[in-house]
Amino acid sequence: MKLCLITVLLAAAGIAEFRGPARLAASIKDPKAELLVYSNNGNDVGLLTKGAVLPLNLATRLWVPGACCLHQATPSLSPDGGRIAYVHLSSVQPRQEKIKIYNRDSRQEGELFQAETIWGIAWAPDGDHLAVIADKAPERTHNLYLVDLRSNAFTQLSHGPLNLGDKQYTVSGHAPPSWSSSGKQLVIEVRTTGAQAENSGSSAIALWDTETNEVRKLTDGVEPAWSPTKDLVAFFDSSRQECFTIRPDGGEEELLFALGKRGFASRSARLFFPVVWSPDGNQLIFHQWVDADWVLDVYRLDLKRNKPEFLSRSEVQVVNWRIAR
Repeated sequence: MKLCLITVLLAAAGIAEFRGPARLAASIKDPKAELLVYSNNGNDVGLLTKGAVLPLNLATRLWVPGACCLHQATPSLSPDGGRIAYVHLSSVQPRQEKIKIYNRDSRQEGELFQAETIWGIAWAPDGDHLAVIADKAPERTHNLYLVDLRSNAFTQLSHGPLNLGDKQYTVSGHAPPSWSSSGKQLVIEVRTTGAQAENSGSSAIALWDTETNEVRKLTDGVEPAWSPTKDLVAFFDSSRQECFTIRPDGGEEELLFALGKRGFASRSARLFFPVVWSPDGNQLIFHQWVDADWVLDVYRLDLKRNKPEFLSRSEVQVVNWRIAR
């Protein structure tokens, strides 16, 4: 009952009405920094800019009374910060979701790509493409799609199960794709098929070449996030207590930080959602899930000093970190 009540409140009030995001916005000292944030409870999208929560009033409609189902649908902020891609429920019966593109300058919206369920969106560095994880008939599993914003055409990159090494995997809906700085490769989370498919211990990180459509397993783990400035991918181990980096060529993994060590947060709460790299690649934002109602502790980590800073206990996750235009 408590979870349902908070979901209703978030869906009705929106991100700007809660103290957590306001505190998070106030903690970002760089006046040019912009953070795209997202409420997993109410599927609300917000933008933190210049120390304030910018009201957007984007109508995802994913929470509709009597309609199934509220689900994670991670939005994305364009590289130049001018557009927001988010998921909108366009039809309940039959269920259809679309990606909407909100232009911050004109305040106009356009639609593209349709599927029964859309789990996550990632904007390519060129600003002209989106990587999307979605469930689209007649397939009955999550798949990876590439959408061209100039033509509104899409390419389906995966088709059900993937054979990677000696195991069979499917694309995971728990984490959005993440682009390399070149815009030619993606890292995605995949999970083994079968009864254990929803367990973190069954997850791996896959590297996808969008030009050749070749895919290979990079390492075991969850929640990958590619650095915007280096050939490094950050990810969590299956226990969600340690964060590592790995090079896309499959080199040795390096421990970035571990909960409960050297001043980092307690091991009692797990790491959730991909880390968010700063535009210069020198800082990270990471989240700990501390409450069953998706209340999160949000931290910033200075990679040069290896020193974490608590930012806020918030109802939202940070999705993108950009520099204001």
